[in-house]
Amino acid sequence: MKLRVFTPTEVVLDEEVVHVTVEDPTGSLGIRPGHAPLVTPLVQGILIARSPGGKERYLALNGGVALVNRDVVEVVSRQAVQSDDLEHLEQKVVAGFQQQAEEDRTNFVAFEKLRLSFMRRLLELEKGE
Repeated sequence: MKLRVFTPTEVVLDEEVVHVTVEDPTGSLGIRPGHAPLVTPLVQGILIARSPGGKERYLALNGGVALVNRDVVEVVSRQAVQSDDLEHLEQKVVAGFQQQAEEDRTNFVAFEKLRLSFMRRLLELEKGE
């Protein structure tokens, strides 16, 4: 079956697999070829994809949605980080989350500066009338 994993900015994975495991609010969910059609929300967790050769690939997902239709599994997540081993994945995820947190802080500061500048100009206009 085909597995496709998307984020808002990229196609993270697009390959043939024989088994996919994801985490939804009810727990772990295994998907094999011929699975019934399904749409389910995903919680933050690890997606495990097993290739026809038996090799497993791991993707850390920041929530999302899984859609299963015939032999196609599509996963959409805000963030997805992949690796061939769990230890390496943990290091990549921690580094990625730290980078995202720093970007969020930078964006927050820029937004607050813009908001305060707007408020100052608005007060100046009110005083001028």
